[in-house]
Amino acid sequence: MLVAIGLLVMGLAAAGWGAAFLFNLRGATDRAVTRRNAVRAVTAARMSDLSLAEPSLLGAWFFRLVGGILLPAGLFIAFIGLVFTIAGPP
Repeated sequence: MLVAIGLLVMGLAAAGWGAAFLFNLRGATDRAVTRRNAVRAVTAARMSDLSLAEPSLLGAWFFRLVGGILLPAGLFIAFIGLVFTIAGPP
């Protein structure tokens, strides 16, 4: 029962995270791209490697793709958790 509830909660969390990236809710995708480029710039400064200072080739499309995968997968996991929770112990 505890595992089923855990699946339900983690599935809903994954679906929420996926929806935020897929639909760019509250600028989640834009912030992720900005954060990724900032991390690359700091890494370039630490390692003195100027090739890392260029913006990442993985733009907003990558994070929207991840969101497009996470949203249905999270809903599926939440559905399985809900079924196991309703079914109860064998």
